[in-house]
Amino acid sequence: MSKIHALSHTEPLNQSVNFQKKVFIAGIGAVGSTLVKLLSANAYVKIIGACNSKHVKWFNSSETPYPIYSLQDNPGKNWTSIINKLKTYDKRSIIFVDATGDSEVANLYKELLSSGIHVVTASKLANTQSQKLYDELHELSDKNHTRFLYETNVGAGLPIIDTLNNLILSDDDVIELNGVLSGTMTYLFSQLDKGESFSKSVIQARTLGYAEPDPRDDLSGEDVARKFLILARRCGLKIERDEIDVESLIPNQLADVDSTTFLKRLHEADDYWKSRFEHEHSKGNTIRYTGKLKDGKIKVGTQSVPKQSPAGGLTGTNNLIIIRTRRYNDQPLIIQGPGAGREVTAAGVLSDILKIH
Repeated sequence: MSKIHALSHTEPLNQSVNFQKKVFIAGIGAVGSTLVKLLSANAYVKIIGACNSKHVKWFNSSETPYPIYSLQDNPGKNWTSIINKLKTYDKRSIIFVDATGDSEVANLYKELLSSGIHVVTASKLANTQSQKLYDELHELSDKNHTRFLYETNVGAGLPIIDTLNNLILSDDDVIELNGVLSGTMTYLFSQLDKGESFSKSVIQARTLGYAEPDPRDDLSGEDVARKFLILARRCGLKIERDEIDVESLIPNQLADVDSTTFLKRLHEADDYWKSRFEHEHSKGNTIRYTGKLKDGKIKVGTQSVPKQSPAGGLTGTNNLIIIRTRRYNDQPLIIQGPGAGREVTAAGVLSDILKIH
């Protein structure tokens, strides 16, 4: 990968928390509700309002812990009214947190950043649309001195983007990023490694909540592709989603059936995966679903790795990213840990909030 220069929006962060930050939270689901609990115990952050898909509630200074349960008793949500109210506060004094995964909310970022409102998002939607939109958002962030932070887009609470920022700021050269960035895929392939069937492993991942109700949303590889797209852009590359080489794990004969039929016929792929793993085990290897960014290109798919390697040893829903740079070449940086879960994701969002001053 050619030398990468730091983008202007990665200026060194002042970690001072000597004033109370004001936060509005969009989305009170698994991550949003967990974040509310974390903020209720934090003296440096005040939630001024929150909304779900239908209702909005504004809090006064005495309402702690925040009675999120009463959202349904409040007026219907109207984004124009919400943003207009946020604009009445001093510029750069409000942090808008997106915990929704809703494209309608992602489409608000340009107006928010332009209005002097910081944005912290757990949603990958905005950063994985066109390169043009990605550039516009970061240019608006710079121009209006507002922060646009999204650490949890890639590894939940793992400090992957923050680490990349620090390396770029210190004028290091990123050579390669390689790793496993899907808790769903880690679980699936670690189960296959133990001898479980492909169909049983996928259904179990779905039952445990590691996979989407229609597992093809995970098996397509789209989630990993989007994460590596964000990392590539963070490194300064200009790249679109359709330039990424992605291997889908969806059996061809099941690509177009309904979700119920898909699950019933998933066993048709069992022999294929059993044979692949037996072949790799005979060589002391195993298989992981990985992504790689090198020489300006991204490849996402299955990879044969030694069983004793960091990737080969992954279990549960852990993620792992190997960062190879000019300074960290012979011994690359390795970041590993839980890459999914409401607690670690909410903690990652909180960390982004506390970076804003």
